[in-house]
Amino acid sequence: MRVISVNRRDLLLQQMGIEQWQLYRPEVLKGAVNIAVPSHIRLVVIAEKPLEQRDSLLHDVLLSAEIMSDDCLLLDFEQALHLNVQHPLNYWLLGKNSEKIDRTLPLCTHAISLWQTDELNALKQNPQAKRDLWQQIQTSFKS
Repeated sequence: MRVISVNRRDLLLQQMGIEQWQLYRPEVLKGAVNIAVPSHIRLVVIAEKPLEQRDSLLHDVLLSAEIMSDDCLLLDFEQALHLNVQHPLNYWLLGKNSEKIDRTLPLCTHAISLWQTDELNALKQNPQAKRDLWQQIQTSFKS
């Protein structure tokens, strides 16, 4: 679709033979995305920055929850804003920022369970917090 020239810059571009185009979906260029969560995903982990798949604590959590690493989705809080979930799954929110957590909680649709902990490095250093996480996991799989 060709844009009608209305200002000096547009007129000069037109005279130079440079065509201008109008985007039908400009939000795509602004980062608005829709992350469709595949049906095999059983756990969505949301942290300040996405966890490494090879992290030992993450590996232990997946093992205790009987979830394969391929069935786990690792995101940050910004990516979580664009989740499109259509099936029941578990969520694990890592972080201290209550504003981000409060903004993310309503997005945790179809939650079977929701585990909340400190960010990963703090969690690793705090035995009580790890015990609390294990209790959350155990409680969620009892039912």
